[in-house]
Order: sequence, then C-alpha cells, then structure tokens
Amino acid sequence: MTKAEKTKAFIIETSAVLFLKHGYEATSLSMLTNATGLTKGAIYGNFKDKEDLAKQVYHYTSEILITTLKSHIDTQQSAQLAIRKLLGFYKTYPDFARKLGSCPIVSFGVQSAVVPDIQSLVNQTIARIEEIFTRVLSLGQENGEFYLSLPPTVFAKQLFALLQGGVTQSLITKDDKYAKNTATYIEHLFQTAVQRN
Repeated sequence: MTKAEKTKAFIIETSAVLFLKHGYEATSLSMLTNATGLTKGAIYGNFKDKEDLAKQVYHYTSEILITTLKSHIDTQQSAQLAIRKLLGFYKTYPDFARKLGSCPIVSFGVQSAVVPDIQSLVNQTIARIEEIFTRVLSLGQENGEFYLSLPPTVFAKQLFALLQGGVTQSLITKDDKYAKNTATYIEHLFQTAVQRN
C-alpha cells in the first residue's frame, strides 16, 4: 500500500466513527480535521467532497458488516447451525455496532434522504444481507433441515426486518435487550415451528 493509499484508508477509518455516531449532516469538517489531525486540504485532496468521503465510509463499514455475517456461515456444516450462528451474532449486534460507532444501515439509512446516492448503497447492502439469509434458508429447506411456510426470499426479508428492528430499538434506547430478545425469539420460532420434528 502506498503512502497515499494509507492516508486515504486512515481518513476513512477515522471518519467512520464520526459519521456513524453523529450522522452525515452533523459531521463537520472541523470534526474530521480534529479526529484525523489532517488539514482540510489533505482530506479533500483524497476525496471530491464530504459526500464522496461519506460514501466511501459507508462502503468500508458495510463491508465489515457483510464480512462478519458471511464468517458465521461460510464454515458451518449445516443450515441450522448457520442460522444459530447468525442469530447469535444479532444477539450481540449492539456490541459490534459500538465498535464501529453505530450500525451503518441505521446511521446512513436515516441520512439517505439527504444524500440519495447513499440510499442506493444502503439498499444494496440490505439486498446482500437478505441474499445471505436466503442462501442459508434455501440450503436448509433443500437438505430437509427445516420447513418454511414461505419462499426463502420472502422469509429472508421478514427475518432481516425483525432482526434489524431489534437492532434499531437497541441503538435508539441504548438497551441491548431489544436485539438480544428479538434474536432469541426468532431462534425459538425456528426450534418450535420451522424445524421438522
């Protein structure tokens, strides 16, 4: 990695916490220069403008989320185990979000009306997460590990909506139980209603 690439990566990583904690509009240039220790010229020498930086920050943080989700399913032996691992991750999602600064989907999703290009990026991330869930659900159904009363794509959307709702409530109220209890409830549904006896 060249010095310029290292500087750009440093700006993105350092700015991520600010954008996630404060949102796009509230993150000022002075906050960015204070956090990075760089001048305005150094920051904007690497990015066209604040929107360009925000989009790259979103890409960086959403890729961390996607990679983390995939890590819970890539090494699993069964779809049931993968679902348990995914739900286990969502039980502790507020901890994951705090390490980043907040949840990229929530933080940038709220700002999507201000920056329409970011709305498109958030929607792409949601579609990628739903695809991860769909893949696991389809595999489980094909292998006879569980029965779904809805097509896997529809079930995946509902599953993600419930989990993301728990995450959002946890972040708004600063009460991790919303995420944990939502994932635990879904886990219970899988054990009692989805799996074949």
